[in-house]
Amino acid sequence: MSFSFDSVDDFLRKAGEAKRDQRAEANAWAQDFLNDPHAIGVPVDLADAIGILLEKYGDEPLRQIALFCMGKWYAIHAGVIQEMIEMEDTAASIAGAMDAARVSGAIQLLETVGSFGGDDSWRDMLKESIVSEVDEYKAREQGDG
Repeated sequence: MSFSFDSVDDFLRKAGEAKRDQRAEANAWAQDFLNDPHAIGVPVDLADAIGILLEKYGDEPLRQIALFCMGKWYAIHAGVIQEMIEMEDTAASIAGAMDAARVSGAIQLLETVGSFGGDDSWRDMLKESIVSEVDEYKAREQGDG
């Protein structure tokens, strides 16, 4: 493949065209990937952060993050179900309750799965994080008073 450029403007134009073509190709691939209802993904930054936690704490972060997220998801379901009940939308309330029951079952299942390395180092880190947050909160409160 050979390139010939008559000017900087020509180079920039051709580079821009190549970049647009690559981006269009990437967009088409991503769309195909995301059209799969079984596709699972997270933003790259989140995947990287989880990877760092895995290196430091073994597989326990996966268990903890999964339980945390499932708990949040259950709470959202519970809140929406309450709204549906208040709106007297019985069918939607029942459907939501069935989904919440499935999420609850998944939480119960995940709670019974241990991690290979145990959770001691993870719990030590959480303790340190909690104590640090409390210290910072107290310092802010004393600074405001």
